[in-house]
Amino acid sequence: MNIAIVGSGTMGRIVRDMALQNPGIEKVCNIEPALGETLWDVDQPDIVIDFSHPDALDGICSYIAAKQGHVGIVFATTGFSEEDEEKIRKLAEKAPVIRSYNFSYGINSLKRIINFTAPLLKDCSDIEIVEKHHNQKADSPSGTALMLADVCDPYHERERKCGRKGEEKRKNEIGIHSVRGGTIFGEHTVIFALKDEVIEIKHTAFSKKIFAKGALEAALWLKEKKPGFYPIEDVFY
Repeated sequence: MNIAIVGSGTMGRIVRDMALQNPGIEKVCNIEPALGETLWDVDQPDIVIDFSHPDALDGICSYIAAKQGHVGIVFATTGFSEEDEEKIRKLAEKAPVIRSYNFSYGINSLKRIINFTAPLLKDCSDIEIVEKHHNQKADSPSGTALMLADVCDPYHERERKCGRKGEEKRKNEIGIHSVRGGTIFGEHTVIFALKDEVIEIKHTAFSKKIFAKGALEAALWLKEKKPGFYPIEDVFY
């Protein structure tokens, strides 16, 4: 199996190093769109893993679509707009696609826990989400935090409130709060605040390797799949 990694930043390098140690992967290459490199510059891969920047999306989609289902794509980049997300969903009509905000097994297990917990507490709790990341992360709130808000409230019955300022009282909302500092790999806490008691569900990442491992598992799983939009849960469970 051959893999092309879009992005040569920290995550791109970690994915490459782990891929080179995987006996199921024969060839690995990185391309960096910021340097003008494209997927057309390398031998055709079986799967592309994108750990780059939203600006690279159009070029990736153009390449994948031209391959008519012969090349799959794992999107691990964050910060996509809703318009970008729609492009990814449309691409799944022509190629096998996995798109996730977070590729760690722990976060995806956390989603399953919240799927069970949130309906039990829906009518008796306020929900807050606190996420912490390193000081180089550009987008906030994190895609994972927004994903967890959707798990807590899948029908968007509550407003998403990103941070607070001033004297406005709390409404029917989910508060989402971002911390950026140091080298924090990633920490997400979902808070269910009831009357006189609080339930907190928390996930902490101690290494970026967990995201690379999940992305590689997704790539191996996606090989030879038909065009379609596949949830990351299909890979893990």
